[in-house]
Amino acid sequence: MSTFLLSAILLTTAIAHSTATAQEVNPYWIEYGNEPVLMQQNNNGVRQTLKFVAYKDNMLVAELDGGVGEISLPVSESMVQSLRLDNSFMPEINRMINNGNYTGALTLLRPKAYPLIKFHTVPESLTQLHVPIRTLIDTLIKENELNEAHDIVNRIQLNQVSLKYSESAIALMNAYLAQENFDAAAQITKILPVDGQYSANIRPIVDAADALRAAGKYKDVIPLYQQIESVVPEDVKKNVKMWLAYSLVLDNRVEEATPMIDSLEEPEPNERLFSLYKLLQGSREHRNENYGKALDLLTRGFVRAQTSYVWVPEMLYLIGDCYARSEDYIAARNVWTEIVTLYPESPWTQLADTALAKLPQPEQTEDE
Repeated sequence: MSTFLLSAILLTTAIAHSTATAQEVNPYWIEYGNEPVLMQQNNNGVRQTLKFVAYKDNMLVAELDGGVGEISLPVSESMVQSLRLDNSFMPEINRMINNGNYTGALTLLRPKAYPLIKFHTVPESLTQLHVPIRTLIDTLIKENELNEAHDIVNRIQLNQVSLKYSESAIALMNAYLAQENFDAAAQITKILPVDGQYSANIRPIVDAADALRAAGKYKDVIPLYQQIESVVPEDVKKNVKMWLAYSLVLDNRVEEATPMIDSLEEPEPNERLFSLYKLLQGSREHRNENYGKALDLLTRGFVRAQTSYVWVPEMLYLIGDCYARSEDYIAARNVWTEIVTLYPESPWTQLADTALAKLPQPEQTEDE
């Protein structure tokens, strides 16, 4: 083992943190990341094998035979089309993945895919290069090697590559959410691009924001809505602005949220956003401990809502809390039980379960 590799491994151990989101030095990147990549180029019928070592300033850098120097080749679609990468290992890896042998697939894949990562901004038309990278990320997620996958995603310039890389990053984000590792999931949301062709990432980010908000990660959610607000169509902007103001309220930044709330025009009662607007108003009163007024606003919003609206479980949770604070425990129990029954997949169900467990047990009558 080289002195450099030994030092790197020792460094990995030294900087390890106890928190779930701590990022460690990736030993596989140290071992394989800087390895050269051999590609065959067909130049007007003349085939030659080039040893590529870097990609910078839209130039592929190749090492000359014997390591006596380097040449830089400008990248164009025609030039990329002339390159061939040996992907003969992929059928065996895919067979292992299909059979659920993720450990075996990763053993074969890591030495092949890690050297390719430094070239990830090469045009997508060089699919032989991109497929192994994304296969590595996706297989790591399946094998629950999330920290390693996270390290690779952080090395990818998501705003300069195919949307397929964002899809892999979103799969990682959802895996973190499933494990309730909300801090790590929030980190992924911050690096997902949303402009132009990447607008497809907005919906998964909004879905993640719902889960993060339910977990109390308001400081992580606020910049998400601020980022999205600047790029969504006008017909969606009002919705996002409401969620931003609502998150500010939940983060106890009521003074900051109040001008935003007051600047919003109240939707008509028959409009979809009416109930969301009442949730926003009611949550502000709830934070100001005006529970009676909060209950009135929230209830007015709830009766106009459809059960399919994503904010209904959240609204019910606050309604139940208003009842509990006024010591109407029967009403609180009924409302929170409705969340558990109707929205078992909602992140607010767990909060409702916890709240139900803390309620005083109903008194039994003499007949019972």
